[in-house]
Amino acid sequence: RTDYELIGFYTQNFGDFGVNVQAGGNSFTLKNQSESANTNQGLSVPGLYAISNSKANPSIGNGRAEQQINSVFASGDLEWRKMASITFAIRNDWNSTLPASQGSLLYPSAGASFVFSELMGSKPDWFNFAKVFGSWGKKPAALNIYQSNFTYGVNQFLWGTNFLMSTPDAYPDPNLKGALITTIEAGLDFRFLRNRLGLNIVYFNEKADKIPVGVAISGVSGFTSTNVNASVIQREGIEVVLNGKAVSTKDWNLDLSTTFSYLIKNPVKEIVEGTPQILLEGGAFGTRFARAFQVKGEDWGQLIGGGIKRNAAGQPIVDPTSGAYLNDVNKKWGSIVPKINGGFLANLSYKQFDLGFAIDYQFGGKFFSLSEMWGHYSGLFAATAARNDKGVNVRTDVADGGGVRVVGVSSVDEKTVVDMYVPAQEYFHNFYNAQVAEPYVHDLSYLKLRELSFGYRIPVQNFGKVKNYIQ
Repeated sequence: RTDYELIGFYTQNFGDFGVNVQAGGNSFTLKNQSESANTNQGLSVPGLYAISNSKANPSIGNGRAEQQINSVFASGDLEWRKMASITFAIRNDWNSTLPASQGSLLYPSAGASFVFSELMGSKPDWFNFAKVFGSWGKKPAALNIYQSNFTYGVNQFLWGTNFLMSTPDAYPDPNLKGALITTIEAGLDFRFLRNRLGLNIVYFNEKADKIPVGVAISGVSGFTSTNVNASVIQREGIEVVLNGKAVSTKDWNLDLSTTFSYLIKNPVKEIVEGTPQILLEGGAFGTRFARAFQVKGEDWGQLIGGGIKRNAAGQPIVDPTSGAYLNDVNKKWGSIVPKINGGFLANLSYKQFDLGFAIDYQFGGKFFSLSEMWGHYSGLFAATAARNDKGVNVRTDVADGGGVRVVGVSSVDEKTVVDMYVPAQEYFHNFYNAQVAEPYVHDLSYLKLRELSFGYRIPVQNFGKVKNYIQ
C-alpha cells in the first residue's frame, strides 16, 4: 500500500529487464523474474536497463474531461380493452456540451397500436392475430465534449524549459447547437396457424436535421476548419421478421426465424452551402487513398478516390519509368453502407438434444482495407512472394525473370503500350506512394455461418433427490 497514484501507465513487451519507479517520495522496482538467454532482447544496448534504452518505449498520458447533463423525463401509456394502446414520453436535457444560449434539447416521442383482429367475429383457424402499429419520436445528436468551446482540447507540454500550450485547429461556429433526429415507423404484425407462424413488417423513415459537421476553411484565419450545423440526411427502408414453429411433437421441435432489411434510400439532402461534398470524420489515413464523403444528392458515405487512372479506352495509365499506376483521385466506388442485411436462425431439438445454427448475410457497400495495403507493402501477404506469369518468384530480380508484370499505356501520351516487370517491393510500395487504393477496395457483401451449436440437456428431474437441488 502506498500513498501515491501511477496514472496512465502503458507498456509493451520490452523483454526481461527491471525498472525503478519513483513517485511521491517512494520508490519501487518492477523486475521481470524470468531468466533466459534472451535477457537483452528488448534493449537497444545490451545490459543498459533504462526505459529510454528499450526498443519500444512506453507512453504515459494524463487527460481529463468534465461533462454534465441535467434532465427532466416523463412517460405514460393508455390502453383500451387490450385492443388499442397509446404510449408517450418526453424528455428535456440541459447539456454542458451545448452553448449557453442553446443549452436545452427537448425531444418527445409517441406510439400507438391497434389489434384489429379483435374486431373480427369468428376467425378462420389459420388466422389468429393482426395488429397495426406506428411511432414517432425525436432523439438528440448532442455535441461532443468541448466541441462548442474555444479552449477544446488544450494541450500543455514542455519544450526544453518552456511551458507551452496549444489550441485546436477547429473554430466552433458561435451558432453551433445540438441537433435532433426524427424517426417515423409503421408496421403490421400477424400470427397464423395457432400462433405457430408470425410475420412482422416495419417501414421506417429517419431524418437527421442540421447535424454538426466539420468544414475546411482558409488557414489564413489561424484555423483550418470549423464546425457548423449543416448536414441533413434522410434514411428510409423496410424490415421484415418471419418466424415459425415448423415441427412440434412430443420428441421433435423445429423453430425457424429469418430477418430481412432493405435500405430504400439514404441521401444527403443538404450540406454546407457552396460545398458539394465534405469528408466524414475518422477513417484510415484521413488524407490518403479512398475516403468516405457526404455528397449532396447521393447516398450517405460515398467512397471516393484511390482508383487506377485509365484512358478513354479503359486502359490503365502507367508511369513508363517506375511502372507505377497513376491515381484517379475522383474515382467513385459507391456507398459504404450495404443495401440489404439479414439472417436465418434454426433450432432443432430431439428429446434432450439441441442442434442450432445461424446464418448472416449482407449485400452492397464498399470498403477500403488499409490493413491489406500494409500487408502487401510490408511483404507479409502471399501475393508478395507468389510466382509471376513466367513461373518465377516475384521477389527474384527482374533480370533473372522475377518481378511483377505491369501492362497499360504510358502516362506520356496515354497511347503507347507499356509492358514491363517491376521489382516486387517497388511494385507494392508504388500503391502506397501513389495513393492508389484500387487493389484493396472490396464489396461488403457476404454470406456466413455465424454460429453452430450442439447441446444436451441433462435430465436432472430423473435423478431422485438431486432434482431438489439442481434444476
